[in-house]
Amino acid sequence: MVNLTTHISGLASGLDTEKLISDMMKVNKIPLDKLQQSKTLNSWKTDAYREINTKIASFRDAMQDLRLQGTFNAQKVTSGDARIDTSMAGVSTQMNFSISEAKLATPAKGGSVSFDTKIGKGSDKIDPSATTDLTFKLNGIDFTIPKDSTFDQAISQINSNSDKTNVKVYNVGGSLVFNTSEVGSGKSITITNVSANAQSLLKIVEGDTNTGTGFTAGTYSDGSPAEQGHAVINGTKINISANTFTYDGVQINLKQAISEGSPAAVSIAADTDKIFDKLKTFVDKYNELVKDLNDKLSESKNRNYPPLTDAQKKDMKDADIKLWEDKAKSGLLANDPTIRQFLTQLRTSMSETIQTAGINTSFDSLQKIGIKTSTDYRDNGKLTLDESKLKSLLAGNLTDIQNMFSKKFDTGVATDTTVTSSTKYKNSGFAIRVYDKIAETLSQLKVKAGAPGTISINSDLAKEATSLDDRISKSQVRINAQEQALWTKFNAMEKALQKLNSQSTFWSQQLGQ
Repeated sequence: MVNLTTHISGLASGLDTEKLISDMMKVNKIPLDKLQQSKTLNSWKTDAYREINTKIASFRDAMQDLRLQGTFNAQKVTSGDARIDTSMAGVSTQMNFSISEAKLATPAKGGSVSFDTKIGKGSDKIDPSATTDLTFKLNGIDFTIPKDSTFDQAISQINSNSDKTNVKVYNVGGSLVFNTSEVGSGKSITITNVSANAQSLLKIVEGDTNTGTGFTAGTYSDGSPAEQGHAVINGTKINISANTFTYDGVQINLKQAISEGSPAAVSIAADTDKIFDKLKTFVDKYNELVKDLNDKLSESKNRNYPPLTDAQKKDMKDADIKLWEDKAKSGLLANDPTIRQFLTQLRTSMSETIQTAGINTSFDSLQKIGIKTSTDYRDNGKLTLDESKLKSLLAGNLTDIQNMFSKKFDTGVATDTTVTSSTKYKNSGFAIRVYDKIAETLSQLKVKAGAPGTISINSDLAKEATSLDDRISKSQVRINAQEQALWTKFNAMEKALQKLNSQSTFWSQQLGQ
């Protein structure tokens, strides 16, 4: 790097040396400006390719399920019986079944007792005028509630010993509710030795949920074990521990018992609406992609709007810079061969018939199920969809349509794809073809510009950027040296003029002038 010396700007000559040198350097800086503009174009083009990469990847994500046979196995279940709720939890092997009899399972429960204490705010004191502490015994553990406690403090104290009593206490709408913290038989609540003020202030009374003594009827229940239920489905009895269970891919929620002689019928069918929605999404996303890519290919390039240099930007407003750069970025990918080839091959992949053995020839092309290429040249190969035709064919020919999209063909070579093998291409479903073509194009775009969201040093544009940086650096050194040389000459001229002026002044004084 050349270090510029101190500038002497027109002290003797009266010249605006800085402006003179700046103007003289403008021509010398033209090659550097062009390199910097090329670097800007390189950055814009990288972003443009990565944007295309993202759009193509988004289309891939929207259609990739169509290459999976499971996508076409979507099912829906209906019952219409108020005693059960049903939903699909997997794939069922049956088309219908019947629940001829069912008994609800009963979950285990613990003991519970409620006292209508009419608690106010939890922070209120139980009784500010109380003179003695409140005492009682819960499941064999003695409790003493200080007379100046609040309701919250009393509840907290009881719960602090829940590991010993197996009981938790809650404030439920002003009532003290005691619940066993574990469920099952033998999980009871026994309260004894209740002091008079505990009874009067907390309304706690002695009793035992197990023996049913002491507590008021309706305010308590004892712990009980779970009781197994069962369902008789297509004549086979199935024991259940919970009222929601799965049978052959169908989740069943028993809401009521089912008596013999009054069965609940369940029907399972292909969910063609769900499959249709995926196919329609495929068509819509394809058309969006075709439009986006064709717009880029046909975008005109504004050659009158090259990238701005830093010097140019200094004299412009931000809004004007943005308007200029929007025009300068136009046409970056005009007639790009990678994008054009992708669109051509994508269209071909979906227009050529499938030739694999066993395929129904009535379902070997997309147009036979209502998906056609638009005849309007302005659509640039967009697809049209005959929704009524597709829905009708899905209802009666689901397997054939499944094969159209997801049929796989093995050439025996693990690395073969429908892009690299013509045999695999001819014998594979449309979704397989499209997916492979997308994968190839994404790989090509990655080589060109790197993957979106990454810092690439090995892509073609990244290598070009590195080369431009090197050339810019060398050009800057050269320009600095040229500018330094000009300043050296002007500085020398200024010093010579200063010396000449000094001599002139001396002789003038000597001659008495």
